[in-house]
Amino acid sequence: MPNTAMHDITSSLEQIKWNADGLVAAIAQDYQTQEVLMMAWMNAESLKLSAELGHAVYWSRSRQKLWHKGESSGHQQVIHEIRLDCDADAILLQIEQVGGIACHTGRKSCFYRTLGQDGWQDNAPVIKDPSDIYQ
Repeated sequence: MPNTAMHDITSSLEQIKWNADGLVAAIAQDYQTQEVLMMAWMNAESLKLSAELGHAVYWSRSRQKLWHKGESSGHQQVIHEIRLDCDADAILLQIEQVGGIACHTGRKSCFYRTLGQDGWQDNAPVIKDPSDIYQ
């Protein structure tokens, strides 16, 4: 993310409509193709760290801790821009997906299923077996 004299983000965090758990939905989108790659949650600390470090840091609800995207897989997300929606209740991260895999299933995007006549159908290949990613 270009370091364009980032102001103290604290006042910007106050403008976000956090949910009852102190979280906001964060959508990661490829900055070049505009493809939506994943959705995760952020708290104030993870958003602040993301802005400061220039790579995505999320809040893991299952582990109840910060999650630096790519910390175990190597598939880090380099941030190009952080956007806030009109209702101030969702974040859009324009990112570069290192390694081309955003999903823990080994796919490019977490949105690989399409609803059809027979239910959900997988519509994207596994790029790398998750057992080879997470050891």
